Amino acid sequence: MPETQELFALTQNRWVWITSAAGRRAETLLKTLLTSIRATAFRLTFLPWILALTAGLALVSVNVGLDVEERLGDVRANILAKPASGQVYIAEIDAKSLEMVDRWPWPRAYYAKAIEKLNDAGVTLIAFDIDFSSRSTETEDQLLADAIDKSDATVILPTFRQRASIGQHEFVESLPIDILQKNAFLASVNVSPDSRGQLNRYSYGTTTAGTTRPSLASMIAEVAGNIDQSFAIDQSIDPTTIPRLSFVDLINSNNLPSELRGKKILIGATAIELGDRYPMSRFGVLPGVVIQALASETLISGTNLGDLGKFPALLLSAILMLVCITTRKISSRGLIWIAFVSIFVLVGLLFLVEYLRLFTFSNVPAFFFLSVYMLSQKLLTTTTALKTSQYVNEISGLPNEAALQKIIDTSDFGYIAAARLANFRELLVLTNRESRHDLFQNLASRFSFLAQSESIYHVDSDMIAWLVKKEYTSNIPGHFDTASALLQAPIMAKETKIKVDMTFGISSQNLDESKIASEQALASGIRWTWHDHKFDHAIGQKHDLLIELDQALEYGHLGVVYQPKWDLSANRLDGAEALVRWYHPERGIISPDIFIPLLEQAGRIDGLTYHVLQLALDDVASWSGRRPGLTCSVNISATLLADKDFVHRAIAMVEEARVDNAQIVFEVTETATMSDPERSAFALKLIQNARIRVSIDDYGTGQSTMSYLQRLPVSEIKLDQSFVKTMTTDNANRVMVKSTIKMAHALGFKIVAEGIEDQPCLELLTRYGCDIGQGWHISKPVTPDVFEAIWLDSVMEEARLSA
Repeated sequence: MPETQELFALTQNRWVWITSAAGRRAETLLKTLLTSIRATAFRLTFLPWILALTAGLALVSVNVGLDVEERLGDVRANILAKPASGQVYIAEIDAKSLEMVDRWPWPRAYYAKAIEKLNDAGVTLIAFDIDFSSRSTETEDQLLADAIDKSDATVILPTFRQRASIGQHEFVESLPIDILQKNAFLASVNVSPDSRGQLNRYSYGTTTAGTTRPSLASMIAEVAGNIDQSFAIDQSIDPTTIPRLSFVDLINSNNLPSELRGKKILIGATAIELGDRYPMSRFGVLPGVVIQALASETLISGTNLGDLGKFPALLLSAILMLVCITTRKISSRGLIWIAFVSIFVLVGLLFLVEYLRLFTFSNVPAFFFLSVYMLSQKLLTTTTALKTSQYVNEISGLPNEAALQKIIDTSDFGYIAAARLANFRELLVLTNRESRHDLFQNLASRFSFLAQSESIYHVDSDMIAWLVKKEYTSNIPGHFDTASALLQAPIMAKETKIKVDMTFGISSQNLDESKIASEQALASGIRWTWHDHKFDHAIGQKHDLLIELDQALEYGHLGVVYQPKWDLSANRLDGAEALVRWYHPERGIISPDIFIPLLEQAGRIDGLTYHVLQLALDDVASWSGRRPGLTCSVNISATLLADKDFVHRAIAMVEEARVDNAQIVFEVTETATMSDPERSAFALKLIQNARIRVSIDDYGTGQSTMSYLQRLPVSEIKLDQSFVKTMTTDNANRVMVKSTIKMAHALGFKIVAEGIEDQPCLELLTRYGCDIGQGWHISKPVTPDVFEAIWLDSVMEEARLSA
């Protein structure tokens, strides 16, 4: 089975590095353990089947499940519902008939008259479900006997079997009186409710003191059967469709319906006062005469199907599952699905054979077997998965960190090497779960000769590790040069060729240090490095900064500065960009380049952005009286553009502020719009609909085109300063800036140039028609007090106009 193979995938490679006696003992111990688990798992494969079969056989032996069987039978009957044949009529002694005579039993003259009337109507058979075992008056008995003698229709009188006396096991048969027996047929009306008092089965007859009597339904339907057997009454026949005639209407009518000709009449009591009522599983309590009619209809319609019993479906299911198990080619999940589908197949098969009137059988033990099997197999699969996950990586099937740690803990070792996939996120896009399994297996195969025992361990989602082979310990640089060379050729992930980029870390202490070293190599842009405790200290400092950031927000140590934005055509102040600053009481001013990436990585940049936005809104509101219409830009992190909750809250903050929404500009980087274009476009549309302007920051550093940006709700484009700073000396950058300004204007964008550091650059941008300029030549970022004191009073503006 695939799960069993997966459980022991780690045995396909010799994954234990041993250089000492202790190590060899550890290898022997682990191999013995794995062999034992493998043998046990193979045996356990059959355990769910054995448990399920035992449960199914137990169900049969104790006769449990009758309620379920009846419920399922009722469901099938409801689906296969049909009307009665119309061959059998019930002449019912109902409440209306009882009013005719105020005593019971009735004078037998009424029955004699009924026989005469029915013969005149042309019926072929008259059956009574009424007790005639005791004498009436001589005259009454003779009248009924004469009517039977003269009847052209067959007359059937009932007999019933009962105990000879209380406490005895002998039975006697109660027969009609002798005078009535001479010209009538006798039939048994005995019925046998089950242990719950329900009457769902009917016999072909009874034997009493050596005398065999066919049942009343067998006589009416003219269908013979084994006296010792019974059949299920077909409850798909609707009892309300059995034609009925009130007994009083029968004897009082001078012209019975012509439809009675050729029909069979069953006379019996339906009045509640006369009792003789039995419950059925589908229809509830019915009069005995109606049940006799239903049994007759069952025989007439041929739905008295032979019952194969409870074993065939159970054994068929057990054999099917045993065959599937022994093939060893079907996974545990596949076996569960086969068992699940088998339940529906058995349901459909039972419907089919009953519809074709072939036979019937019980599905309940088979259902119980399959259900127990599915539960047991699921439990075994879960247990196996837990054992598998203990030493094997679920994705790759390679030994995992626990397996490596077990070797490290029980043996001597030299160096632990860890390799981190630098482009793992890209691999997630290019591969799926199945192909990643193939990718890591091929990676392990490629690196295996570098490792002790040729064992590669999958120790993290994006990381593999190994114990460095003894002959490489004296030349670690060469070891990793070889490892890097192995990555030159693409690695196959199923049918896809993958170019893998990895960084390596190494430690002589533990696996964690190797992991950290590989992360350090990635952060430093180098191929490999030893673990460095200074790097650990730097990470600790970053962690401390995150904690101190919370305190900085609480105590107001995080503030904003404003860098003016100059309208180059009007030669006047257009607005400012709000930039965050951290005034640490001990460390001094901490650059945003340090703490903003930390917050982004920690997923906490939203709190800082709310803080900066609120400070900017408060300042712009206070400036509006002196410089109406002044704009203010606030930077929005790329990670926040995809956060729907952030976008809605930021818009709400602007809506609630005492500023015109159009005065606020949200600056988002070009790369942010490219990472998830559809979601970015949706977020920017919400911002635009709120009349908040959108600026694309750092344009030119990403891969977007001006035509792509045209499809976004953007009002301005901000040229990256790397192009602006060198445009006076670099012809390529100058051409790029000029063409970008021209295209932006053609597409209706305002263009902003940042990084203006000298007058020639300013003049060149003005000549090219750039709209807004920003940079140290215009002004460095200044505190809110300085900005308000100098720029709002137009001192700098007047100085520039006069220059």
